[in-house]
Amino acid sequence: MTDFKVDLGGLDALRKNLERTVDNVDQATKRIQDAGLGAIGPTVLDEACADFRTDWKEGLDKIKETVEKITSAVADAKQSYAELDTAISKDLQKMAADVAAMTRKK
Repeated sequence: MTDFKVDLGGLDALRKNLERTVDNVDQATKRIQDAGLGAIGPTVLDEACADFRTDWKEGLDKIKETVEKITSAVADAKQSYAELDTAISKDLQKMAADVAAMTRKK
C-alpha cells in the first residue's frame, strides 16, 4: 500500500508565502501608479512608460487574482485534509473500542 502524507504545516507555509506574493504584487502596482507622467523625463518617454504601466498593471492584476484563487484553494485543501484526518482518527478509535469490547465478551 502506498503511503500518503499531507504536510499541514507545509500547506500553511505555502498559503503564507502566497499571501506575501499578493502583498508584493500590490506594492509593485502602487509603485507603478506612483510614477506618474512627468516623473520620468521627456513627454515621449513618459507616454511610453504610461503604456508600459498600463500593460504591466493588467498583468500584475491577473497574477494577483490567480494567486488569490490558489491561496484560497490551498486553505480549503488544508482544512479538508485536517477534517478527514480527524474523522478517520475518530472512526479508528471507535473500531478499536468495538474490537476490544468484542474480545472481552468472548
